[in-house]
Amino acid sequence: MSEILHRWYTDDEFIDSTGKPLVLEFSGESKSFSALVRRHGGDIPPGAMRTELRRINAIEDSGDSQLRVLKRNVSGLDVHERLATGLASVIYPAVLTLAHNTDPKCDDTWVQRTTATRYVRKDDIGRLRRITSDRLAELTESVDDLFVAYETLYEKDVEYESVCAVGIGVYYFEENKAASDIFS
Repeated sequence: MSEILHRWYTDDEFIDSTGKPLVLEFSGESKSFSALVRRHGGDIPPGAMRTELRRINAIEDSGDSQLRVLKRNVSGLDVHERLATGLASVIYPAVLTLAHNTDPKCDDTWVQRTTATRYVRKDDIGRLRRITSDRLAELTESVDDLFVAYETLYEKDVEYESVCAVGIGVYYFEENKAASDIFS
């Protein structure tokens, strides 16, 4: 699902001249939801993908079998899906970076940054959470656009063996003093 949303926002065939996602007909050979899923959804049938994206409120019907994308990322998953997604997309990449950066054989380190403070008033937490969420979304969408530019540079000439997955991870956290006291 995340690959479909990602491509709907970044693949030239599915965006308009201003870079906004197109409203797509469900069926069709090109510029359709079915074409998007066939190209980027693996072996998942377009109908099943539409059902799942509706379930998490990522798309809506805009009439006459047209679909409009509502968000750029996957959310609204149940607890098990969130755990699996978190392990694959948050924990694993963070551990890869940590392992690389602590390997004595590696001469270069990868970016690994966090910032935290111990002294935010509880009354300000909601506002701070909203602001950081907006800024992190802007940052990750900007980097996603950069990655897409590199994906499309050699798209037709790339052999599977010559590519590598890259990414960044950013996150917000709040300490739960009842569970831990790491930052005190």
